[in-house]
This record gives sequence, structure tokens and C-alpha cells, in this order.
Amino acid sequence: MVTQEEYPPETLLADGTACFPDRPYLAVVFGYPVPVTDWEKDTAFVARAAQRFPAFFPLMLGGRELNLSRAHYENAFRQAPFFGFKVFLNWMGDDYGDKRIEEMLGPVEMTLAHERRLIVLLHVPRSGRLADPVIGDGVRRLALEYPNAQIVLAHCGRCYLPAEMKAAIGRIKNLPNVWLDASMVMDPIVFQLVFRELGPNRLLYATDFPVAAMKGRRVRVRDHWVDVTLSGYPESAWRVQSDGIRAVFMAWEIVLAIRWAAELCGLSDSQHQAIYLANGLRLLQAVDQGRPFQDRVATLPPSLVSILSSFTPPAFT
Repeated sequence: MVTQEEYPPETLLADGTACFPDRPYLAVVFGYPVPVTDWEKDTAFVARAAQRFPAFFPLMLGGRELNLSRAHYENAFRQAPFFGFKVFLNWMGDDYGDKRIEEMLGPVEMTLAHERRLIVLLHVPRSGRLADPVIGDGVRRLALEYPNAQIVLAHCGRCYLPAEMKAAIGRIKNLPNVWLDASMVMDPIVFQLVFRELGPNRLLYATDFPVAAMKGRRVRVRDHWVDVTLSGYPESAWRVQSDGIRAVFMAWEIVLAIRWAAELCGLSDSQHQAIYLANGLRLLQAVDQGRPFQDRVATLPPSLVSILSSFTPPAFT
């Protein structure tokens, strides 16, 4: 799914500006969480990027299979205002295998997350995604054992399709410290299920740049998804390219799906708008008694500080 091998912070900001030219752009950022990563170099790179670009809220890579001590993590937290972990993915491509949540996150990471109310951004494994009972039980166990950890399931628990979300949503319904990010989810029915079962306060708008900087849309074909895009992007499994479509940025298609679901579910304007910023700010401000957040805000220019208290979602038609 990767669209380019290198993605420096300048390119991320350029994609944010291209997709949202009439809005200030803030981003939660992290390194490349796969086996080729050098943790020390990755952590230093992300820390430097966050220092150079105040609009970035950084996560460090973390995970049981990195075999890092608590001291490693604590030293990194002292070096930069990290807000938590992007969980390490110890596989390449689609080789999710029989991985369990317990293999990805251990007591070292989760104890720190519980003590500091850290964000734990988790891309769940296995072909069944969050609907897999093994995965659902693993997420539930972590949430209950470490109730202060703020667990965010990337891509709505990888439930891109309505049937997947319908089978999965009940597993996290009564877990207030489990959140969903909307990255690359473009089916309004998925979001309708989220709003109906969880409400809007635990959904976070997200993009998954650079993938969502492509122009196209993720669509359902029978029981799987396909990315239909304009031509010119690298070849990939489940990517169909054509010049005969009136495509927009995938980042917009995520917004449009949320907007359709919000209208159909009768969300208020304030509930809908909170998905794009306020819900995420609640997570960021809770980390480590607000210290990393205040450190970030202190470096922001006034134009960005102002949007923390006044924000409206993008107006796409």
C-alpha cells in the first residue's frame, strides 16, 4: 500500500496543504513501524521533525517485539514531547498470519501507557481484523487491564466494510478508553454503525498520508475492498487505476463518508465538527497530565493556536 519509499515531513506538510488549502493543518506523526526500521534512528528522526515543525504531535514506535526496556522508552520521552506509541508491526505486506495482540504489546509498553495516559495507536493484525474473536478479546483485555491507556484502533480496527464493522463493533462498545481512527475508511455505513453503537465522541478523523493523498476512493467489491484511483501511482494489490473518473483526494472521501453518516444519524453540528479536531485534542491533552500538549502549544504560532478553540470542518461539495 505504500505509495513512496520516503516521506519526509516537508512532503507531509505539502500533502496537507494540497488537500486542505483553506485550513491550518495539524498532524499526529510517527515513523515507519515495520521490521526494516532502526528504532534509535527512527525515534531521533521523528523527534527532530517535531522540533522543526510545531504542528506535529509525535508518537514513537513501541511494541513487545522491539525488546526495549522501560528505560529506553523513558529516555525517549525525556528527549521530545512524544504523546504515546505507534505499535510496531512485525510483518511485511499482508503477512498478518496468526499474530495476537499480546505479542504486539507487553507490560512494559502498557504499564507506561497506563501511568501516563499515553496514546497507543494499534493496527490490528489477522485477516479477520477486529471482528476476529482473538483480536477482539485481546483489545478488550488490554483496555480493561490498563484503563488509563488511550487505545486508538487504526482504520476503525481495519473494518473498511460494513459487514466487518457490524461483526466487530460490539467488542469495544463498553470500553471508554478504546477509540477508532477513520483513516482510509470511506464507507458511510461503517460510520453509521460507529455512531449508532459508540456515538461520535470516540471517532477521530485521520488520513493515513501519503496513501490518502492519492486521488480516488476505496470501494467495496463483494466481500473485499479495492482502491480505485487515477493513473500514475505505483502498482499495488487491490489498486485499480483509470483516467476516466472524476476523483478527488482520498482524504476528502473520508470526510465525505463521515458527513453522510453524520447527516443520516442526526448528529449535531458540534458533534460532527468535534470528529475533525476536538475529539483528538481530548486525547492529546490527557497525556501525562497535559505536559507534552502544553510544550507543543507553547511553540505554535498564533495562527495555529487560534484553531484549538475555534474550528469548522472542511466544506466539500
